[in-house]
Amino acid sequence: MLVKNKHTTKLKAIVIVLIVLLLILSVLGIKFLIDSFKPDIYKVDSRIKNIKEEQKKDNSLYVKTIGWVKVQGTKIDTPIIYYYGDDEGSKTDENADADHYIKKENYVWNMNSKEKLFNKVSIMGHNLLNLSTHPDVSLKHFSRFDDLMAFVYYDHIKDNKYIQYTIDGKNYIYKIYSVEFVNYYKLDLYSDSNYTKKEKDKFINDTKKNSIYDFDVSVNNKDKFISLITCTRFFGDNDKINFRVNARLVRKGEKLKNYGVKVNKKYSKVKKILEGEENEEV
Repeated sequence: MLVKNKHTTKLKAIVIVLIVLLLILSVLGIKFLIDSFKPDIYKVDSRIKNIKEEQKKDNSLYVKTIGWVKVQGTKIDTPIIYYYGDDEGSKTDENADADHYIKKENYVWNMNSKEKLFNKVSIMGHNLLNLSTHPDVSLKHFSRFDDLMAFVYYDHIKDNKYIQYTIDGKNYIYKIYSVEFVNYYKLDLYSDSNYTKKEKDKFINDTKKNSIYDFDVSVNNKDKFISLITCTRFFGDNDKINFRVNARLVRKGEKLKNYGVKVNKKYSKVKKILEGEENEEV
């Protein structure tokens, strides 16, 4: 009888474990199905034709439209130019035209004239209208990268995490994984070639370590990256601090779904400023 009771107890335990496993698998299965039917939170809106239209206006020897950038949840939807005119602004007809183009309301730029996808891209844009310690979001008159400062707000980043980069006749989508304030001298603005795996490892480590948020998104040195950079006066008159949003290319088969993000210790100093305390560098 004792042996039989042991077998019965063991059998009951196995049945209970199996039931628990089935319940777990059922919950995971239901979650998977729910996630599968959730609509993508970002829809690709091609800017290939927009680039071609802008290129028709590039009648200067010093300006070239090479791409387009569009940022989810912001008014950033603008051509990327490569400008290689004389900084002193000589009085040639070509430079006069370049100066006129540069004064257009909406544009951002990089330091590479090639219309191709590199595995690390830096795009710069002015922030002329959103320099306070309490940045506005998506005001009608915003242009260039004024609206990039929206990402200092946790409520904004929760639902807006995708960047669309159009180059060489294709639309590429990137997932934001880092938002940071960074010293100007630490920025790599002039790269005109692909990063090595070692360089990407360092870039990943630095950008994640310095981020004011922690994102539930994997990143490794096989990924391709984009950084959007603008000036800021979030910490007062220090013009050496820049604001940078970093993202990695969506991988093959990845869905454009929302994903987790939470503030970290770095964000606490940002929060103090947003709540009205004295500026303090991060």
